[in-house]
Amino acid sequence: MKTSLRKSAAAGVLICMGCIVNLKAGGGIAGAVLFSAGLWFVVSFDAELFTGRVTRGDYDPLQKLIMLGMNVAAAGLCGFLASVFLPEIGEAARNIAAGYSDPVKVLWQSVMCGVCMYLATTPPRDKGSRLPFVMYGVALFILSGYGHSIALAGYASIARTIGWWVIPLAAVGNGLGSYGMKWLLTGENR
Repeated sequence: MKTSLRKSAAAGVLICMGCIVNLKAGGGIAGAVLFSAGLWFVVSFDAELFTGRVTRGDYDPLQKLIMLGMNVAAAGLCGFLASVFLPEIGEAARNIAAGYSDPVKVLWQSVMCGVCMYLATTPPRDKGSRLPFVMYGVALFILSGYGHSIALAGYASIARTIGWWVIPLAAVGNGLGSYGMKWLLTGENR
């Protein structure tokens, strides 16, 4: 499968919209549940989100990196625009960004988010609704403070304080967590 630049950019914007609504709602359970709308739209419209597709074998590593780059760029641009037009959310974004300064902690937080993202984006075996998986997976990573690389790009742009080194480290951790959970649940390592 070939990565779509449009669908990858759309995924970044949708995840940043989740960041914005989380900040506007004041975080907590309400913010976490509302954030899940961003991922629900990603899943529903088949947008290409790195953290949801990193374990898929129908993309090669270069395509996954392109997807990640487009996700981060679009989330970053959306976050920058939010910082300009919604300055009231800046302080809340800076509070979130403050938790991402220790590389070891960032790696652990992002591995755990990768676990959540694998669970949230993998279709259930019974072909039932994916909505509960998306909502619970997102709520779990938001309320636990786990690091989602694309969301961190949105928060970083809104806050204008987070070190951009966090994004690639979080992407590695997201991938490790997703592959680890896939292996634990299915025995597959590809």
